[in-house]
Order: sequence, then C-alpha cells, then structure tokens
Amino acid sequence: MNFKNLFVTALRALNRNKMRSALTSIGIIIGVSSVIMMIGIGNSARIAVREKIFTYGANAMSVYDSKKPLTLRDVENIDRLLPQIRYISPFVYKSYVLTKGGGQFIYSRLYGVNNDFFKIKSWPLMNGRYFTEREIAASEKVVIIGNSVRTELFGYTNPVGEILNVDGLPFKIVGLLTEMGQALSGRDFDNVLIVPHTTAAMKIMGKRTFDEIYVSTYSETEIDETVEQLKEYFRRTHAIPPGKINDFKIKTSKEKLQMVKYISNTLSILLAGIASISLFVGGVGIMNIMLVSVSERTREIGIRMAIGAKKRDILTQFLIESVTLSGAGGIVGMLLGLGVYYLIIFFVDWPFIFSFFSIIVAFFFSCAVGIFFGYYPARKAADLKPIEALRYE
Repeated sequence: MNFKNLFVTALRALNRNKMRSALTSIGIIIGVSSVIMMIGIGNSARIAVREKIFTYGANAMSVYDSKKPLTLRDVENIDRLLPQIRYISPFVYKSYVLTKGGGQFIYSRLYGVNNDFFKIKSWPLMNGRYFTEREIAASEKVVIIGNSVRTELFGYTNPVGEILNVDGLPFKIVGLLTEMGQALSGRDFDNVLIVPHTTAAMKIMGKRTFDEIYVSTYSETEIDETVEQLKEYFRRTHAIPPGKINDFKIKTSKEKLQMVKYISNTLSILLAGIASISLFVGGVGIMNIMLVSVSERTREIGIRMAIGAKKRDILTQFLIESVTLSGAGGIVGMLLGLGVYYLIIFFVDWPFIFSFFSIIVAFFFSCAVGIFFGYYPARKAADLKPIEALRYE
C-alpha cells in the first residue's frame, strides 16, 4: 500500500471520531502556542529592555563613585587625550528638588550637564533650545524640563519662557524634552530638570566638582579600549600604586546589554521549557487515544493483514494518524500562539518579533511528539497476529 492510500485511510479513521481527535490535539495546541508565545515574548522583552538601556546612551560609559573629586580639568584632559571620544559631559545629580510653577509643585530629579549630554542620550527637544556656551560659563539659571514636569505644572501648554522655582531659586525654562517614558523599574524618565553643570554645582549643590563624567565613543568597538584608557588616566591622576584597587568605577551600556541578554536568554529557555511540558502532556494524550484506537480496530487490523497488508503498512498507518493529530494541533497552536502573542505585545507596547525559526522548530517538534508517542501504539498494532485479531470481539 502506498503512502497516499495510507494517509487517506488515516484521515478517514480520524474523521470517524472528530470530537475525540479534536480533544486529543488540545494538549499539542496548548503546548505549541505556549512555546510560540514564550519565545516571542522573550524576544520582544529583549528588544524593549535594550531600548530602555540605550536611554543610558549607545556606546556610552560613565566614571562614578570616585574617591577623589571629578573636576572640569578631568573632562578637558579626557577629551584632549582620547581622540575616539565623540561626546563628553560632566554630570551633577540631586535626587529630589522641590519645583514650583503654574501654581503647582512637584518633586523632581535634577541633572547638571552640558549639551553633549543630550547627544549621548539621543534625547531631542520638543520645544525651545539647548543651553548656550555663555549660559554654561556664567552659571545662569536656565532649565530644560521633562514632559512630566510640564504636564504636572503647566498642563499641555508650551512652557518655554515660563519661570520655575527650583529649590528656592528662579529658573527660566528654555527647552522642553521629548517624552522618554518609564524605566522597567517604573521610574519616570520625564520627571527631570536639566540645568547647566556649572549652575547645578555652584548654585544648587554648593561645590565645583561633579558626581560623574559621561563619555560616548564614535563606535561600539571602541568601548573596551576607551574603558582601559580611562582606567589608566584615573589611576595615574589619582596616584594609585600598581596592585592597588581602583578608587573609582566605570560602567558601560555594553555591560548592561550583556547582562540583559544573558537574563533574557535564560528566561526564554526557562519559559519555553515550562511550556514544553504541555507538549509532553499532549503526547501522552495522543498515546492513550491511539492505544484505544488500536483496541477498537483490532478486527479491522486483522482483516487488512489477512488480505495482504504488511506489518510496516499497519505501523505506518497508525504513525501517520498520530503525526496528523500532532501536526494539525501544531498548526493550530502556531496560529493561536502568534495571535495571543500579538495581543499581549500590543497592550504592553513592545515590538512584534516574528521568528520563522521558532515557528519551524515548534511545528517539527510537535510532529516529533506524534512520532515518539505514537510509535508504541503503532508497534502494538503491527505486532498483532492476524488470526487472533480476527477472533477479537
């Protein structure tokens, strides 16, 4: 008997018990759809997290936690000595400052920077302008605000030109930043006030040093070299003897991305593994139903053997039935998984990542489940003795 006839016979057998066949496939459907969803969500989460991390700045790094003060001379020296540096900015930080404007008040984070900071962050303006060199040099009280500050204090009007009271000092709003959204931790990136680093250091913090120095290179391939050169510079200027640990720290966007990639890959494998349990359960269901089917069709098997069907024909027919059940369930599971995955990422506003590889793997894995769990019942059917099968009631 050729493969086509065996396939048609298998379809007819499955068609006689439509409800049972459909219920048997549910385990495979749930398993495959779960795998597709978990892999898709894992890929989308990786891209979403990468975008959040890049708000720190592509090709960016910062020097922080320095035991010795970071000064403007450090910024100038680094910019002069390292030609691969594209942007560099001092960074002064204050966690909570009381900000009043438009008859309202809000507590915001305050950053003191130069204009390179906005380029490192790839953070354009919605309205207004950046700081002028004169404003930075003269420590003028000008501020660029985030969108959350705007909406809390001024609603949705253009705030450029308005006066803010920041820690008791009047600041003129010269710019409004585009909306950045929230971090994965829930922190609002847009609840921020950005002023010249000179103004923040001297007029708000009462000092002439910086908390951090932000640096960005032209290319991602230059990050490792730049980190080593920064370490050499600060070890030399801080007079750290050989063998002694650094009295400063350097963090990079690359390190964060590698950490996130490792975590997301681990979670994707874990979630896909958990979802694969459904495939195993579905496979057990297929085995049980196929064993029932063999028992119900024992006389049919005996008649087919009596008229010339060989063991491999019986084995192949039942394997085809098993694979058809799991394969059909796999196709439905893929469509269901893609649909649910799209709905989930639509509501959480993550990118839709279509992985053709995961689709193919899920489908072939579902077929493999059908072969693995269908082999025993098929083997049992093929090993029946024709005489005993014909006598079976």
